[in-house]
Amino acid sequence: MVPLAALVGFVLFILYANGAYLGFSEFIHYLKHWRTWRCFGLSIATASISATISMAVAIPVGYALAHRRIPGGRLAEVILDLPVMVPPAAVGMFLLGVFGIPPGQWVETVLGLKVAHALPGVVVAQVAVTLAFGSRVVCSAFSAVDPRLEQVSRTLGAGPGATFSRVSVPLAGHGLMAGLLIVWARALAEYEALMLFVGAVQGRTDVTPLAVYLDVAVGNLEWGITDSALCLAVAALSVWAAQRLSRRARYG
Repeated sequence: MVPLAALVGFVLFILYANGAYLGFSEFIHYLKHWRTWRCFGLSIATASISATISMAVAIPVGYALAHRRIPGGRLAEVILDLPVMVPPAAVGMFLLGVFGIPPGQWVETVLGLKVAHALPGVVVAQVAVTLAFGSRVVCSAFSAVDPRLEQVSRTLGAGPGATFSRVSVPLAGHGLMAGLLIVWARALAEYEALMLFVGAVQGRTDVTPLAVYLDVAVGNLEWGITDSALCLAVAALSVWAAQRLSRRARYG
């Protein structure tokens, strides 16, 4: 308990120290400013879209991982885990290459949708960083489901699709919701891949993590501290909610 209390106390002290350094009245002033909430709203929107896309792909992939139904076995798992292990900055660099040649280049030339150094690129980078991570979280949720219940469903005549949608997904529901929250929070916090693939353009791509960079770059530490505290508050709420959902998944 002592190490846990020390860690919690250290985090609370960080919040207090930054509030005292900035001045609580100044913190409230910057927190009320429209620009703070424009950047934060942009973060919420892009992270929500990214988390939805990531989970839409991660659920079938995570289910296949949990049931060992991926062609190529170990090699496929290694490839799927690479985005988790490499630095997010490297992911941003790789995305520049992906959209620099066909077929990635056709997104801009044929569809007329600018991705690199534009707002859609924020979603692309967030998905690239969170997709493999989400797949592993989903795999853990499905692995906790008793396989005997799925086998009973199959013996009663339900096909693979019906068993998946009516048995596996509901039983893993709390774990999947916890995974969605974790993926959403991770997308909201992403910075390195965004910085290299999209760049920080004020008024266009400045989601909250990039807004912090812009504020520090011009010496506006007050705004940077306010945005950072907002990110920390959202992360804390997300972790708390995800932990509650995980406990429900574990103990019913």
